[in-house]
Amino acid sequence: MKNEIKRRKTGNRAKMLLCTLFLILLAGCGAGGETGTDAGAQGTEKDNLKQAGLGAMSLLYDDSVWTYAEEESTDANLVFRGPGDAVLGISCSRESYYQHPLDMLNTAKQIYSTFPGYEEIEVPTEVQVQNDSWYEWVCRYEEDGVETIALQRFYGKNYYAYAVSYVAEKGEYDSGKNEALKVMNSAVMNVPDNHEAEEKAREFLTGEWDLGDSGYLVMEQDGTYIWYMDSSKDEQNMHRGTYGCDVENAAAGFAEGEGIYFVLFPEVLYMEGKEGKTGSPKYDYLISLEQQPDGSYQMLNGSTLALYNMKKQ
Repeated sequence: MKNEIKRRKTGNRAKMLLCTLFLILLAGCGAGGETGTDAGAQGTEKDNLKQAGLGAMSLLYDDSVWTYAEEESTDANLVFRGPGDAVLGISCSRESYYQHPLDMLNTAKQIYSTFPGYEEIEVPTEVQVQNDSWYEWVCRYEEDGVETIALQRFYGKNYYAYAVSYVAEKGEYDSGKNEALKVMNSAVMNVPDNHEAEEKAREFLTGEWDLGDSGYLVMEQDGTYIWYMDSSKDEQNMHRGTYGCDVENAAAGFAEGEGIYFVLFPEVLYMEGKEGKTGSPKYDYLISLEQQPDGSYQMLNGSTLALYNMKKQ
């Protein structure tokens, strides 16, 4: 009986941590689930599997292994109880800025690193699931002296963010891991694209921009960019990658025709010819379309609030 009580308490702690993580990940927009598949467990599928849906995600689970915890689920997340009182949770949100799974993963790291005994077990790794790219990460930590392990996957596409987590006590983790991965590997995404708005934004962005003391930004029609550290376009000092964009952003308070939003996803950085990585997997910027007397536009970093003057060449 004492062991059973301990197991239940451990499960409740894992559930509380999982819900805390979801709430922080969802805090950016204040709106829970999005249009798409209805949340919750649905009809029976092939091989005695059931289908669950959240937002634009659908997945399959074996209800002889996982029990859908309807009372613990919301419009923005689903909770399943499994072997050894393990928890399998799924969350979704529509955020203010474009998402990158590594940025979401870094947020999770910040949360888990505050717990005693925190240790990264497996570094972030890109995995392919049903032709979509996710990032997987595993860590361990302690809650009330109980060693716990969390396996998480993150997915981001334009404004949409998804996270799937398997959380279990260390002694029970291995016994439920494969069953959790079966659910994760069944995930099918149908997130809406933003192609029409992006094409409009690229009409403005495509070209070469002089940023004064902040360098030189070259944005291509194919969605790639290079940011040189100075106007000499020295390839020994620059970063490059891809970008996303939009002609409106409700969170920033501008409609189409008033501003441009774009986000850089750096892939490589060169400093004095040495290859490295930037400090963040993404950088968000907002441009006012109110042209300055010298023909330039004002560009704001959405995180640091640094202001730039950009002039098309």
